[in-house]
Parts: sequence; structure tokens; C-alpha cells
Amino acid sequence: MGGRIFLIAATSMAMVTAPAAAQDDEALPDAGLMARLAADLPVRTWYPEGYYDVRLAAEAQVAETPRDLRAYVGACGGGGGQCYDPVDLLPRHIDAGESDPAVRRYGNVALDVARLAQELARAGYPAAIYEAPLLRYEQTLVEAARDDSLSAATATAALQRLATAVEANRAVQTPGLPCIMAVEDYAARVVVVRSSGPSAGAHPAGKKLASEAKITLKAGDRIELLTANGLRTLTGPGTFSVGQPRAGVLGALLASPAPRRAVGAVRGGRAPVGVTLQTNPPSGEVLMLSAFAFRICQRKNADPWDRFQCRWNEIETGVARPLSGRFVYQVRWPDGTVRKGSREIAPDQSGPVTFKKVGSR
Repeated sequence: MGGRIFLIAATSMAMVTAPAAAQDDEALPDAGLMARLAADLPVRTWYPEGYYDVRLAAEAQVAETPRDLRAYVGACGGGGGQCYDPVDLLPRHIDAGESDPAVRRYGNVALDVARLAQELARAGYPAAIYEAPLLRYEQTLVEAARDDSLSAATATAALQRLATAVEANRAVQTPGLPCIMAVEDYAARVVVVRSSGPSAGAHPAGKKLASEAKITLKAGDRIELLTANGLRTLTGPGTFSVGQPRAGVLGALLASPAPRRAVGAVRGGRAPVGVTLQTNPPSGEVLMLSAFAFRICQRKNADPWDRFQCRWNEIETGVARPLSGRFVYQVRWPDGTVRKGSREIAPDQSGPVTFKKVGSR
């Protein structure tokens, strides 16, 4: 791993419009990224069959859509300086409908390991303090997933050992860097699901807040919090108490979600309300593939855009359906025009997403 990460610059594309809560189009997946990652990520002797490709796809997906640094580096629980929080309360999950059995078995583990590796590197920690503990963490979870014995207790204990080991190394080798927050400390936190308005930058998705904290919102601010009692929405202006923390979520961090119609590695575990896809003009054929599955195809096939080799899903337009996660799309019109891009739709989104043909209004 060597602490090296690959970040792909996202570019806005005007050919697709969607609700404000759904992210703008991003650049097409870099065809050479998987090869570059493979050159930097060695195959371990304990990797089971199929895991290496899944691991590479996870590295690529996390690099394309990194969490905001403020979501995982901030004030330590109870004060006392800055900490890195290794727990993501809104983790990406592989959809249970993925066709590749290796993706279904190892995808959640690979996404979590890739997230930790890239976040630690982005936060400035040298690889020397986290590489060995992270490898032990990965091996524990991979072997448990291989043997169908991955449980909440196994995942919790492994993450606790990882955080303790990295913190011990940090205290000796790089004491000036933020502490590694103990896994137990996260339970007294509430997590930001989504925010918009003037103060949105201070409250990125995934940021954790102490249950006793107060936040001040300006006019036009809206923030959704995940608490012990479910979702709570606050709108400004005003000063608000955050509320009760969400309990009992650590065991679900690596669990597979219930089967549902979705096309990407989704964040959180809640089923979205429904998104309606449409094209302008309305004669376009919409094909979608999860970004994770697309990466696996890039690894295995010469042409990942081949709808049959990579099992692209044809999405019926004009019908609301629960689409959530990061995906790659191609829209084809009868005259041969093709639009290609990638998009992430947030959980619980509803409303139209319109794919526009070049020159349409």
C-alpha cells in the first residue's frame, strides 16, 4: 500500500440535470486507474480467489468519491485536541443484487479497508504507523468473510485492535498528528446524513457530533441528523441541541444490506424513496451499471461498455424506482447519439433525473 492514493478530479458536465441533492455528473472512470492501482497494490498470499479484483475496484471507487476530511478529522470526544475517527457511520454498502459472487462476499470488506487506507493517508499519517495494523485488520475480515463467519463481534474487535495499534504507533513516531479515536468513543455521537444552505460546508455528510452539542444554523440552512430515534431534520435560523446518539450501529458497518433494486454501492442502510429517470428528447435508452461492477469489468474485459459482457441494466424511464449509490450510465438515442457519464444519487432521494442529448434544451 505504501500510503499512496489515487484521486480522480471530478468535472461537472452540463448534459445531465437532477435534484440538487443528487451529485452533479463526474468524469468517466479512468480506464488506466485499475492498472495503476494494480502496480501499487501487491497480491497477498492469503487473498482468496476473486478478492484482488474486488479490492482494486474498492480502491478506485473510494478514490473517486472520498469523504470530506472534516467528516473524520476533528475534535476528540470530550475535547482535548484533534482526532481521526476510524468509524464511518454512513458506510458504503454493496447491494445484495450484485451478480459477481466475489463482490457480494468481499465487497463491503474491501470498501472499508480501502476507505481506511486512503483516509489515513489523506489525514497525513505515514504508512509506517498504519500499514501493518491495517493488513492484520484486512486479513481478519477477509478470512472471516471467506468462511462465512464474519460477525458484528468480529468486525468490532478487529476495528478496536486496529485503532489501538495505530494510536500506539502514532504516539511514539508522530505525536504531533491527531490522535486515533478509540472505537468505543463513537457511540456518543450523532451523524450528519445531509446538509444544505450557507453552513453546509461546516457539516459535511458523515460528520459526527456529540449528543450534547449545540449547532447554530443560518436562514436557509437544512441539516439531517441520524440519531437514536431515527432521522431528525433541523432548519435555520436558530440554535439547536443535537439530541440522542444513534445506538447499536457498529455491528452493521460491514453487514450486507437487504436485497433491493439498486445500482451502486450505497451509503447507509435505508431504502430510497424513488428516482424517476427520463431523457430529453424522450426516446433515449438508459443503461446503468454500478460503479463497482464497472470497475470489475474494466479489470476483466477489454470493453466494459459492452452491455452483454458487463450485464448492463436497462432502466425503464418515467417509472419511480429506488436507485441509490454510485453508478456509470450510457444513454443511447435512435439516431446513434450516445451520452456516457457517472453519477452518485444519495439515499432517500426522489424526483426526476433527466439525461439530455447534446443540443437539447
